[in-house]
Amino acid sequence: MFETLQLPFMQRAFLIGAIAAIPFGLIGTFVVVRRIGYLAGAIAHCAFGGIGIGLYGQYLLAGCAGTTAAMLFPPMGVSVLVAVFCAMLIGLIQTQTKEREDTIIGVIWAAGMALGLLLLELTPGNINIANYLFGNILLITKTDVLLVSSLSIIVLCFVLVFFKRLEAVCFDEEFSRLRGIPTMFYFQLLLILTALTVVLLVRIVGIVLVIAMLTLPAATACRFAKRLFPICVLAVLFGWIVTWLGLFISVYFNLSSGPTIVLVAAAGYLVSLSRRKH
Repeated sequence: MFETLQLPFMQRAFLIGAIAAIPFGLIGTFVVVRRIGYLAGAIAHCAFGGIGIGLYGQYLLAGCAGTTAAMLFPPMGVSVLVAVFCAMLIGLIQTQTKEREDTIIGVIWAAGMALGLLLLELTPGNINIANYLFGNILLITKTDVLLVSSLSIIVLCFVLVFFKRLEAVCFDEEFSRLRGIPTMFYFQLLLILTALTVVLLVRIVGIVLVIAMLTLPAATACRFAKRLFPICVLAVLFGWIVTWLGLFISVYFNLSSGPTIVLVAAAGYLVSLSRRKH
């Protein structure tokens, strides 16, 4: 057990778990408070479509222009672009369209997932779809660590700079609009930050379980605090704890890491329900 924990891939897994807990807790808090979990779910499934585009693009370029050109389509990089685009599209639908937004967002949700599955099916080679659907933190590479670290810094900086505005938009959007705050801009910003965080989660718990991991630590934190900043801090702490604890358990019992982490997070939330809310 302890010998396994000293292996490089295990050290990367624990490192990325600690780094990713920061945006998970911060953005997860805003998602829970603003009650936009269904929008985050749509963004997550669109991100899966981006992964399919990246892998299929690599296949096409590898056949035409060699391996170097294929690196122009890194799956996670394409996933970031697609997720951000879909976040902006969903935000526009949420604020501008006169159609039933739940229906349109449902279409985007299903189309993103279907596109990803179709392109992965068309891509030759041994591609383990389960790693994208359910995650595998043990397969994190040095490149993934750099990507997650970069995206985490971006999310953290934006949250710190715009924290008060995001807080106002989440708690009382109408009052914020009356005070002259451009609520649509900050709502779009929140969705874009959610998109970046979702891409981080894909490598850890996968597309299917991303909403659970994005919301459970924040929902647990809400049981212990009332103000937004303490909730954010507690959500980051809980996210860090459940990721590491789930990783320990998955290694010890030889279980899949993604589902184990989510079950630990769910257990923590259930335990918190027994505590009277402040």
